[in-house]
Amino acid sequence: MDSSVNGNANTETFEDTKVSEYEELIGYESQSSYHTFAEEELNQSEGRMPDVGTMAWLTVLGGFCGQFCSFGYMNVIGVFQTYYEENQLNYLSPSTISWIGSLQTFVLAIGGLFFGRIADMYGPRWLTVPGCILLTVGVSMTALCDKYYQFVLAQGLCSSLGASALFYGTTAAVTTWFSAKRGLAFGIAASGASIGGVALPFMFDVLTREQSFEIAVFAISSLLFVVSFITAAVTTFRLPPTGRKKYDFVKYYLRPYLDPVFTLVTAGLTLTYLGLFVPFAYIASHAVYYGLPIESAFRLVAYLSAGSLLGRLLSGYASDKIGKFNVFTIVIFLAGLICCPVWIFTTNEPSIILFSILYGFASGGILAMYPPVIAQVSPVSEIGTRVGAVSAVIAFGALSGNPIAGVILGSGGAENPNYVGMQIYAGVLMMMGAVVTFIAKLRYTRGDWKAIA
Repeated sequence: MDSSVNGNANTETFEDTKVSEYEELIGYESQSSYHTFAEEELNQSEGRMPDVGTMAWLTVLGGFCGQFCSFGYMNVIGVFQTYYEENQLNYLSPSTISWIGSLQTFVLAIGGLFFGRIADMYGPRWLTVPGCILLTVGVSMTALCDKYYQFVLAQGLCSSLGASALFYGTTAAVTTWFSAKRGLAFGIAASGASIGGVALPFMFDVLTREQSFEIAVFAISSLLFVVSFITAAVTTFRLPPTGRKKYDFVKYYLRPYLDPVFTLVTAGLTLTYLGLFVPFAYIASHAVYYGLPIESAFRLVAYLSAGSLLGRLLSGYASDKIGKFNVFTIVIFLAGLICCPVWIFTTNEPSIILFSILYGFASGGILAMYPPVIAQVSPVSEIGTRVGAVSAVIAFGALSGNPIAGVILGSGGAENPNYVGMQIYAGVLMMMGAVVTFIAKLRYTRGDWKAIA
């Protein structure tokens, strides 16, 4: 064990003592080459992950489809938000309506508290099959809703549980197949969310104009069923699941936070999540306020997703070359800068479209990179559980971020909404998240800020 962790027996701090005990428990020993937990564990026992092969890339396909159905579906929060404000829920404030989308994001994230552990113990199909069913039922029922509580139950809860199961089942599976190409594999898988974010708003826009809200949502439900069925069919684990183990909440969900790197990563992500989804929820209503027709405003979510596709792929590829922490910190800070000040000065259609593409690029990089960063500081047999442990915390940032933004927006009154305050709120929080993530990188590399990590 490195002396910087153990320290001298007489000068060892309480924190260092606890970290040492935790590292001994999980068998971790810091290395100057910054090996991941997964690489160390596999080098000692199972051999290196293959990074190639039909089953490996079929699992990436499953991850792609899972992201299409989870974050791809979540990407259209802003489309539904704007539609509800103009139609079924026009008697409610934007902040109240935003709780539907915030609950979606919260449930998707907090589901990791349970689904990550289930994936580690039983494998992905225990999640992908129920996820397919719940997502299809929830979206289908949304088409029949006309009251606020019904939208909360169908869209905010049921469909989001299904999306969460699909996301965590596939995320854990992809991790078991890749090491050297893990960033690229996650980037490809995460690009499914971008494709979903382009396809689903387009379907919704066309079908609501030419047919009806009900037909549009039923069509989306049918597409999500087909794609999630593919997810369940092709997603596999490379290693046998660990099997049922005693549910030890302290061991699996609290003890990892004795590792200061893990804790700092979680704190950085929580700050980031408080602001990350604000543009997704409010970009369409912001565009309508500045004179864009509602049809053009709906298409902005597609521009966000198109930019996100490039961000997810490039960040994944770059992270294998220059380090996952490095790329992660950069894209978080970039997203904050694009929100504040760039978004503040977007008041016409060309500038709003440009903002959508740029922010999509940065946010796509964030969503693609956070599972690989967590995997980098986690034992391979607990990656699903660790991703869930982090997600359970950042879920509260996702839940409260958009409603807080809605309150700031409404502080200016209906005639003069406070978009600038909301934009500053989102941008500053993400930049703070980037700073905390950089501190986590420094702790991970023992102060070597130039390290490829």
